[in-house]
Amino acid sequence: MAVHSNKKSMQYEALQEMLEVAEYCILFDKSKDSRWADHVGCYGYPAAILLLSIADCIGSIIENKGAEYSVVNNLNILNNAKYYNLNLSASELEDVRLLYRNKLTHNAYIGANNFLSIGEAGSPVMEGLSNGMYILNLKPFLEITKSVVRLFVGDDHA
Repeated sequence: MAVHSNKKSMQYEALQEMLEVAEYCILFDKSKDSRWADHVGCYGYPAAILLLSIADCIGSIIENKGAEYSVVNNLNILNNAKYYNLNLSASELEDVRLLYRNKLTHNAYIGANNFLSIGEAGSPVMEGLSNGMYILNLKPFLEITKSVVRLFVGDDHA
């Protein structure tokens, strides 16, 4: 944490901090920590909150540029060809916003029929299952977010 003379440098530091902590959360193995003896996986919930917050932040700048600001537009960044390019349907984007981002951030749970997974490199970030359920895969989300943050920081958004 540093003293910043402008909003842009503060945003860049905050994004980098969130990204590094998200990576720590995803790499943490609960099975190797006695406090989590009956759990497997990683710190998935905080990782998802951080990764979705990064997308939300970048989207608030990119997706609302030159338009009337609406928080509903922020996660459209997930479909932005230059950044995440996930090609989610309108209903999938709405599910990410309402069932993952908002519920997890504000209510500490995700919507019914939705899951978090560590996932593997090369897995889709958002994996739709045939029964209308979705899985948010954290490792591929982290990897694409690293690229997005590097791109965002390199672009001029003043």
